[in-house]
Parts: sequence; structure tokens; C-alpha cells
Amino acid sequence: MAICNALTAGLDKSCLTNSGGVKSIRIADFENVTAVTIGASTAPQVGDWIDAISMSASGYFYKFETNKNVNLFQETVSIDLLAGTTFFNQVFTLVLSRRETTKRTAIDQLIAGQKQLSLIIEDSNGNFWLSGLSEGSYVTAIDGGTGTAKSDANGYTVTMTALEPLQAYGIDPTIIAAITA
Repeated sequence: MAICNALTAGLDKSCLTNSGGVKSIRIADFENVTAVTIGASTAPQVGDWIDAISMSASGYFYKFETNKNVNLFQETVSIDLLAGTTFFNQVFTLVLSRRETTKRTAIDQLIAGQKQLSLIIEDSNGNFWLSGLSEGSYVTAIDGGTGTAKSDANGYTVTMTALEPLQAYGIDPTIIAAITA
């Protein structure tokens, strides 16, 4: 049996602190991302990561502001040994509190024509990740409303899903400002 990608090293236990959660989300039209360069990084993390993202002349990533501790990024692998298929299901859940026309309009722009999106997710450890690199991410669910009690949620939950051949790549944090409007 062929070894497609032989193991060449193990992993040491990280000495850095770790925190779950999503700190920020940036969203762009997939077609406005014209090129992504993947290079080898040496710091702060070692391995392949995105060290350049080129955008069309009018294209940017737009930051969506949310409350703390409400958004979720989940990445799971789906492997079918019989079919010989492997892909990564990348799901981002965006929670927008307070129903209002501005948010409704933004959601309409996200779903118009079932468009492909590119997502940059900043986790609570300060790491940036690109979801939808090869095939884009799509809005796959929207749930909105208000509860019955004053303390119940009032807003929207937007789910975006990407089915990708590879795991989400980390992004060099020094390139984020140049591609964000």
C-alpha cells in the first residue's frame, strides 16, 4: 500500500494558553478573492499558512460586529472508506442580536443568488482561518425571531457552510488589515 503523505514528525504539547470561541468574522464575495498564496511560516506557528490574499479592485472583506461568545466555527472531516472520499465540512454560525432593517439587508446580500462567500474567522487565540478557500461558503440556514420574555434572544442566526477538500488554512495576521474595508 502506498504512503501518500508519510509522517515525518510528531507534535510537542503546546505551552501557550488556549481559549475557545470566535473573536471576529470577516466576509467577502468569493469571486472578489482573486488569488491565495500558501507558504511556509516559521512564527508564530510552524507549517503551511496563507501569506497573501489578492482581491479584485473593488473587493474587500467586511467585518461583521457581534456580541462576545455567540459565534461558532466547527470543522469536521467526512471520510467514506468505501467510496474513497474525504472532505471537510466547515460550518460558521453567525449570531446577530437585535432584529433590525440594517441586519435584514445585510443578510439579503449574503444570500442573493445563493452566492459563494469567503470567510475569515478570528478565533479567541488571535489566529485567523480561511473557510471556503476552494469552493466557497454558502448560507445554508437562517433563523430569526424574538423570544417571549424580556431576557430572550431577539435577532438572527445565520449558518454558513463550506465543503472543502482540505482543512481551513491559518492566515498570516499581518495581511488582514490590507484586505478589510
